[in-house]
Amino acid sequence: MKNFIVSSIIVASILIFFAATLFTEESETQNSDHVLINSIYSEKEIFSEARYSGNTDEKAQQLIIIAENSWEQGCEVDNLCFLPYEKIINVGETVLFLNQDEFEHNVRLRGDPNYLHFPTDVIKQNEYFVYKFNEPGKFEYHCTLHPWMEGVIIIR
Repeated sequence: MKNFIVSSIIVASILIFFAATLFTEESETQNSDHVLINSIYSEKEIFSEARYSGNTDEKAQQLIIIAENSWEQGCEVDNLCFLPYEKIINVGETVLFLNQDEFEHNVRLRGDPNYLHFPTDVIKQNEYFVYKFNEPGKFEYHCTLHPWMEGVIIIR
C-alpha cells in the first residue's frame, strides 16, 4: 500500500510538472506574439496592412507568420510554411497574418471559397491582415498559390 501511495504521488508530481510546463510555454508564446504584433503595428515604414484586411479593425492578439522561402516546396516537410503550423486561440480572438516571404501569398480556409483577406487575392511581402475567429472548431487553411503551404488553427 505504501508503494502505491508513493507511486501515485510521483505520477501526480509528473503530471503537475507537465501541466505547468505547457501553461508556461503557452504564456511565453502569447507574450512573444504580443511583442511582435506591437512592433509590426508600430513599424509602418517596414510593414503595411493589406488593402482589405480580413473581417475586423480590431488589434490582433495572436500572430501567424507566412515564412520566408515558403514559396518553395520543402517547407511542408517540417510544417514550416506557416509559423506556427498549429495555433490554438480562444473564440473571439483576432489573428494577424504577416507575409515575410518575398513572394505573394493568400490564405483560405479549406472548403471556403473566399480568402480570409477577401476581396484582395494576394498578400505581398511585409503586408499583413487581421482576422477575427468567432466560432469554435478546428480549421485547416492553405495558400492557393502554393498548395503545399498548410496550417491549422484551433479555436476553443
